[in-house]
Formats: sequence, structure tokens, C-alpha cells
Amino acid sequence: MKHREKSIPQRCDASSRPLPLELFRASRSDIIGHSFSKLYPQQKDFMTIGQRLAPLIANRAVLNDNRIMRRIDGTHFWVTVCGFGYNPMRPFELAVWTFADLSESGKQPDVASTLTERERDVAAFLVHGLTSKEIGKELNISPRTVDIHRASLLRKYGVRGTPDLIARLLA
Repeated sequence: MKHREKSIPQRCDASSRPLPLELFRASRSDIIGHSFSKLYPQQKDFMTIGQRLAPLIANRAVLNDNRIMRRIDGTHFWVTVCGFGYNPMRPFELAVWTFADLSESGKQPDVASTLTERERDVAAFLVHGLTSKEIGKELNISPRTVDIHRASLLRKYGVRGTPDLIARLLA
């Protein structure tokens, strides 16, 4: 199933409720009629997540995922995204998405914005409990390279082990 870039329609919940707009530090005109891709750190992140989620949404799964997203002002933050698609044939056509800012609960706010693309990728898989070997297969890199990125994440977040890192990423 091919993931296509979707724009946020006029009937989007953001049009009537201020909270999603505040979360992304956006005005109505920043969001309505534009692609969701502008809310991701990079286009690649948008496409990768869409390809991973499309089969799940098509099977009518309720999704719950933690990821880094991008605000309109360019800053990055950790967010829990929950969603459900109503049309299995076109999973992104009509879907309900909710967002909860995880950065408000005590995690250092500036750390996420300093992460490299690969560190973000590794962090996302670590949060889901994958091993270095599994992450390496997903990202087409060696497990040792995953460990190097993990070590960088440990240093940036000021923690000593992976369980503490995951707790900080989810805090």
C-alpha cells in the first residue's frame, strides 16, 4: 500500500479546537490545507512512519506511538500519537489523530532538538524495545553502529543505561 502525502482538510479538528494548534505552535493557516509532513523533522520521517503505519491502519488497529515531531517554529519535541483509520482501503483518507506532548513532563526540552537523524531513528526503536541487532536490521546498519548512536544518546541525556534513557525519552 503506497503512502501518499496527505494535506490536513478543512474539517480537521484543529479548525475548531485551539489545543492542537498550541501544541504545534501554529495558527490555523499554518495547518489547514497543508501536508502533515511539515510536522515531522524531515520528509523521510514522514514517509517512513506512513509506510510502517499504513498496514496497521488498514487492519483497523488503534495506533499508539511515541515519536519526535516538529513544531511550526522548527523546534522538535517528543509526542505520543494515537490514531485510528476508518477506511481500510485508503487508511489515511479519514482518520482520527490525537497528540500528547511528552516534553512537558520534565524531560530536558532542548535535548531532542540536538539529536541527529540517526539518533532519532535509534531512539524511536529503543522506545519500542528493539535490540541493537533488530534496530540494525531495520535501519540497514551494523549493531555496533547502533551501539555508537545509543552511547551518544546516553551522553546527551546524561544517563548511565538504556532503561534510564528510555525513561528519559518517555518522560
